[in-house]
Amino acid sequence: MPEPSVVGDINTVHRECAKKLLVPEIKRRRALWQATPPQNAEKVDLVTENLLSWMMQSADGQENEPAHLAHLEIVISLASIHTSQMNVVHVLYDLATYPEYIESLRKEIRSTSKEDGGWHKSSYSKLRKLDSFIKESQRCNPPSMLSYHRVMSQDYTLRDGTKLAKGMHLAMAASAIQNDPEVTPSPDVFDGFRYYKMRQQPGEGHLHQFATTQPTMLNFGHGKNACPGRFFASLEIKVILVKLIMDYEFKFLDDKGRPANLKAYEFIFPNPEGQLLVKKRDTKETFRF
Repeated sequence: MPEPSVVGDINTVHRECAKKLLVPEIKRRRALWQATPPQNAEKVDLVTENLLSWMMQSADGQENEPAHLAHLEIVISLASIHTSQMNVVHVLYDLATYPEYIESLRKEIRSTSKEDGGWHKSSYSKLRKLDSFIKESQRCNPPSMLSYHRVMSQDYTLRDGTKLAKGMHLAMAASAIQNDPEVTPSPDVFDGFRYYKMRQQPGEGHLHQFATTQPTMLNFGHGKNACPGRFFASLEIKVILVKLIMDYEFKFLDDKGRPANLKAYEFIFPNPEGQLLVKKRDTKETFRF
């Protein structure tokens, strides 16, 4: 896999824009809550109940400052929206790079729709080949080279004698771990159905899914603090891709191939300057949810 190119620091334009939009709203809501009699508080909560309100209610100390809450909103948006969008773009780039997979994916979608007598939320969990392709795309193009970031709240000594000091920042080399040849055979080869084939093994049908975590697959973390939104993200990505795969044809402009990823620190982004030619499929077959 080619080393991604490097981009500069992300500027503060979005952060300042968030403050401009959200700080007045945070102050307005606080004033409204303070002016509302206790007997009417439930009605106000129903009107303003959303993520911003939940953040305001749970914030403590410095987090209570409106500007800090606005900054946290940007961080949450990045984690919940931007990463899913990037994953879709990576998959589209990989489908255009390896178009031989597309018809197999369409066949799986058709057979699932026929089996389920239409399309339902549960149908997405049956798309094992698509799930595998998404996971392989993420393996080759992870959102970050690192995962499982933690800051030590106290001194601690591991069983092998390694001392971790209070305040130390820890992270796992997620990309290096999952691309170790002992974990992933032939890691430099893109195999869109790699995990589909692994799930065919006895007792492993529930493993190796895009949204499942393992000690060697840490893009979503692992254990009790694994990303709680990964199942929703998986569903969201599949909803988008099923529609695009079934209704459109796409290829790179002038067959230039997949554009190199961009990198800022440990973070990896699909190149926004990549260009895909997209057209409606010349067929009566269209996908309807």
